[in-house]
Amino acid sequence: MQREMRQKRMHWQRLRRGLGSVDEVKTKKKGRPRKAPCGPDAIETKENQEPQDDRSEEAIKASAEEDHIKVLQPKEAPRTQKPKRRIALESCTTNIQPTKDVHMLEPRSNKKKTPRTAVTPDSSPTRRREPRSRTKPKTSSPRRKQLATPEPTPEPDDVYTAYVSPLLSLSFGKKAVPFEDWSSELEPHFEITKIAEASFSEVYRLSARSSTNATGQESVLKVVALKTPPDAPLPCQLQTRAIRDREGQVEKEMAEREENDQWKSEVGDVLSEVKLLQNLNQIPGFTNFRDLTILQGRPSTAFSDAWKAWNKSRPRGKKSEFPDPSKKASYDDTQLWAIVEMQDAGTDCEKIMEHGGLGSVWEVWDVFWGVCLSVAKAEETCNFEHRDLHMGNICVRSSRAGGDVTNATVKDPIRRKFRFSGLETTVIDYTLSRADILPSSDRRSSSLSLGTPTSPSSNHSVDDPDVAWLDLDKDPAIFEGDASEEYQYEIYRYMRGVALYNNPLQNEPAPAENIFAPRRSPRKNTHIRFDESESPRRSPRKTTVPEPVLQPVWKRFHPKTNLVWTHFLLHKLLNHLADSGNTPDQFSPQDTMENVDSDEDPAKVKKKALKLHSVLKRVSELLCPVALGREESLGSVKELVVLALEERWLRVADVAA
Repeated sequence: MQREMRQKRMHWQRLRRGLGSVDEVKTKKKGRPRKAPCGPDAIETKENQEPQDDRSEEAIKASAEEDHIKVLQPKEAPRTQKPKRRIALESCTTNIQPTKDVHMLEPRSNKKKTPRTAVTPDSSPTRRREPRSRTKPKTSSPRRKQLATPEPTPEPDDVYTAYVSPLLSLSFGKKAVPFEDWSSELEPHFEITKIAEASFSEVYRLSARSSTNATGQESVLKVVALKTPPDAPLPCQLQTRAIRDREGQVEKEMAEREENDQWKSEVGDVLSEVKLLQNLNQIPGFTNFRDLTILQGRPSTAFSDAWKAWNKSRPRGKKSEFPDPSKKASYDDTQLWAIVEMQDAGTDCEKIMEHGGLGSVWEVWDVFWGVCLSVAKAEETCNFEHRDLHMGNICVRSSRAGGDVTNATVKDPIRRKFRFSGLETTVIDYTLSRADILPSSDRRSSSLSLGTPTSPSSNHSVDDPDVAWLDLDKDPAIFEGDASEEYQYEIYRYMRGVALYNNPLQNEPAPAENIFAPRRSPRKNTHIRFDESESPRRSPRKTTVPEPVLQPVWKRFHPKTNLVWTHFLLHKLLNHLADSGNTPDQFSPQDTMENVDSDEDPAKVKKKALKLHSVLKRVSELLCPVALGREESLGSVKELVVLALEERWLRVADVAA
């Protein structure tokens, strides 16, 4: 019964859709329903079929025209997306087999889908929803071009590593090492002692704890604190919590960073000094460079204890100018350091004089001429200027076994002209120095040439070799010290006068002399310069000659600055000799023989001592700033050594040794 009712219901539904009766459908061949043709074939099929009624014929024509238009449209891409499957029931009456349910007409997901013509609203009155209009087949759009990935924000570690990369290329480990780890490897084998301070660095000595570890040559470490990298994040920028006034906090922390970095060094300055150290390595009288190490972090306990011990031993008014490394506020965990290791050159002259050393004319003679010979050879080799040759940057050690630098013994005073006391000098600390960087093949021990004297290279062009130098104008405070407290501060101003005007006593340009008579309109011609060999022309504008391009003033070679510093050295040594009452004229012949190992006549020994003292006073007059400002003055330390050879104050063997 139910089956008959279901067949009747299907029969009426078929009649409404124009499919015929159930009996007609049953007589057709059973099988898989054929797919309705699409494209041009589907259009031809629809046109050839006979309409069953007027209404279905109009729907077929409308559908055919729509399909024809869409077929003729150009395709955007060869690969198209199949539209939603719909079956044109009117045009496929003979190709569809009977089904048991209306839902069987919907396409199955596992069958191949092909586009079919849409059913119009007039031809399918049973559909309640309005049929969707056939959309254009979607073409596969070309793959979008991938945008460039932005550079990631560098991590803090990368910022610090990139900042010191020029120094890392010259260091042994090629990477920054934690300060604590590096120090922990030294402490079991070496005793760390602070011995001095320089302008931008502190100096520590490594002494072997046992004789088995001692190599006979101790090391000196120059500890240089580096400025904070410009790209390093501020503390407030690393915090995740909200800050009320972030801009104000950034400005405050930036000001604190700049204040703390005032006494620290730039990476480029340290790089220049290291290159200069390598350049001077083979010249006698200069320190022997060993290694460069880059550290990061706060100083270790061993270095902090060494700092406290040194600072405690200093008299009032001469305490350390560097902050206490044991305090957390002194340095950050990210602080970068450059550790320059050099051979121990001995004790600086300032400390020796404080302990009563350099108290005889023999010692003063050896120290002064030893420094002059080293500087003269450096001038000859690489156009060297020290520019900071004070007493703390001249180290002395004895060349004799068991020799004492504070109580040296004089040997063979009559026949010798140099090296009476066995004291050897070493020039150290090249922070402010200037020198040409020579190829490794040209770095050899220099023997002083006695030919043409060194001439100032103030007219060097920009095509000169690479130069290691420091722009002293960036720190004008170096020229503003109070000379009433220390004569050394006046030497810096003398040095600037030499660099700018070739006269230590000149601080500003000399007024221009009016060679030609003034014209009716002198204001129009005050900017004109004429050559000495030419007369003024009618048209001053045509006489303008482009000036040669010169290097920065502190990059150029001014050898007379070395003479200014040798003046300071000799001034200090002679004053120390006079203040201690050890000038030769104050001793009897017997007293002169104190600390003299010789069987010579005491009178002859005293006469030789008086001669040495007289020569030193004459040299002091030649090095006086007033004398150096004259045109006929000495031009370099090399010229001073040549004069010493001509006057037979020194022997050629002494200079060449």
